[in-house]
Amino acid sequence: MIIRIGDRAANGIGIVLKSGAALGCVGFLTCCKPAGERVEITETRELSRHAPPLRPAAGSAERFRTEAEPPAASQENPLTWTVPEGWTDGGHGSSQGGMRLIDLHFGADGEGECYLSAMPGSAGGLEANINRWRAQMGLAEFSADELANLPKRPFLNREASYVAFDGDFKPVGAMESAKGYRLVGLIQPAPEFTLFVKMTGPKELVERNEAAFQQFVDSISIKR
Repeated sequence: MIIRIGDRAANGIGIVLKSGAALGCVGFLTCCKPAGERVEITETRELSRHAPPLRPAAGSAERFRTEAEPPAASQENPLTWTVPEGWTDGGHGSSQGGMRLIDLHFGADGEGECYLSAMPGSAGGLEANINRWRAQMGLAEFSADELANLPKRPFLNREASYVAFDGDFKPVGAMESAKGYRLVGLIQPAPEFTLFVKMTGPKELVERNEAAFQQFVDSISIKR
């Protein structure tokens, strides 16, 4: 995934998310022919319209790089933000394949987590993502009416859907749920990408830090 600053749009933010998915096919030619005989292996892919142009002399590593790979170290984060007092900044891009742009922690042992991530396109849509978060908290899916009545909060000059759930948190890959957790989050869809801000941790700890969460969200801006 490549995130690049574009012209600031009148109705929102000026980030352009560029992604290229490796779709094509890989042909494997195997046989028991004598050693030394030439065997040709071809690889192709359909280049996304959002992907940057490739150099004619580019090698396989560059030509078949997928959006799941982390960005090069030289790619600068397009966002700026203020870390709330008592929180720590864990960096970005290392644990989520380049999708996690901000990674913060809070609490005596860093058990509270708050991050901002970006996904190309609609990322499955608001309903799927809200209900994915609810499933992580051991909760039933929201009805259509509940989804329609989600509160909105301002985020990066647009509106984002706001949620707050209490339950037993089981993140992806975890074997057991963490009891008595709270999840607070924002989801903001845009034509090219979807932004997520998600805070999780023990319920009492998250409740004490909800004002800090809002301060953090308000501090996020696009570098000029």
